[in-house]
Amino acid sequence: MTLGWMMWDQTHSESWLGMLAFLMFFPTILVGPLFGMMVDRINRRTAAVVTSVILGLLSLLLSLLVWQQLVNELILLFFAFGIGVANSVYQSIRLPLVPELVSVANMPKAVAINAILYNTSRYIGPVIAGLLIKYETNAFAFSVVSACYIPLILVLLLLKLDNSHRASEVEKFTFFMDIKAGLNYALHFDLILRLLMLIAVSAILGRGLLDILPAAADIIYDRGVEGLAWLNSAAGVGAIVAGILLSSSSSERLMLATRLGVISSGLLLIMFSYTRSFELGLLIVGALSFCATVCGVGTQSLIQVSVASAFRGRIMSLWGAINVGGGALGGLLFGVLTEFMGYVFTLVTVGLLCIFIGYVASCRIVLPETSSPVI
Repeated sequence: MTLGWMMWDQTHSESWLGMLAFLMFFPTILVGPLFGMMVDRINRRTAAVVTSVILGLLSLLLSLLVWQQLVNELILLFFAFGIGVANSVYQSIRLPLVPELVSVANMPKAVAINAILYNTSRYIGPVIAGLLIKYETNAFAFSVVSACYIPLILVLLLLKLDNSHRASEVEKFTFFMDIKAGLNYALHFDLILRLLMLIAVSAILGRGLLDILPAAADIIYDRGVEGLAWLNSAAGVGAIVAGILLSSSSSERLMLATRLGVISSGLLLIMFSYTRSFELGLLIVGALSFCATVCGVGTQSLIQVSVASAFRGRIMSLWGAINVGGGALGGLLFGVLTEFMGYVFTLVTVGLLCIFIGYVASCRIVLPETSSPVI
């Protein structure tokens, strides 16, 4: 939130804002699968601790630079890229931890609860950030971000996992062969391939608007940082509601909800293009975030329970790369198109594409438990 607001405040350019989102999330596409292969062999707890320390230090350094007024647009892009790389590594480590903490039967619930916790922070965080930016400084906001990594590191240090099974799964370390094997596994497993297509549509087309909310808050609604805080909070509330509703869903219901979530995202984008009411905009952003969370939780849960354990790190890293990296592409796409083509053209065009591709990608998906496709 603070990075995005600083970039918008300095440039008032949707393209710069889209580039910031791109550099923050695109590294997941490049780095995520590589670390996903490695994470099947390393101590995940130790790796998570080291990555969290790096993220905390990056936030602290950024706070000091902002305090000294040494930050410009290029510096913001540089830190967005650095944070993006570190976050992509952390996500590659975090996602495969879930199956080591819960049973297969409880996987959908665990993923949904994780989504609730993650999106609760999205609800609380923007409100806190908005208040800190308005009544304190951007530098102070970044220092709070850095301090928040301390309790995370302490929790990770207390986490104990059984790493012995990974040694028996892979006898020889073959870097490029393992990456190729993971990609081949995803390409030839129809269910996983289609689920990856759905999360790609949701990430690139369905939720790209959420990555340029600083511009929307200022250009469309003229509400400034307080309006941005409200929009981000609405997105967080929508995601929390989705997580709660999905926490007790079966695989069949998750599949149907995922398909409806992608298609509904396109409809909501079209609706957003024709509204200038801030209150209605809050409802649409909340609903859009609801749909994005449904798609994220649904695809992640279904992949987690379907993938073989020897490939879990690589496949979940690929899912994370598409989910986060797709958001980067979506943010860049929305930023450039809205600046040069306008909001109405962009939202309607992207919305129609989201509906069409989401429908085609989700037709005739066969779940492992069923003998007939879900139509």
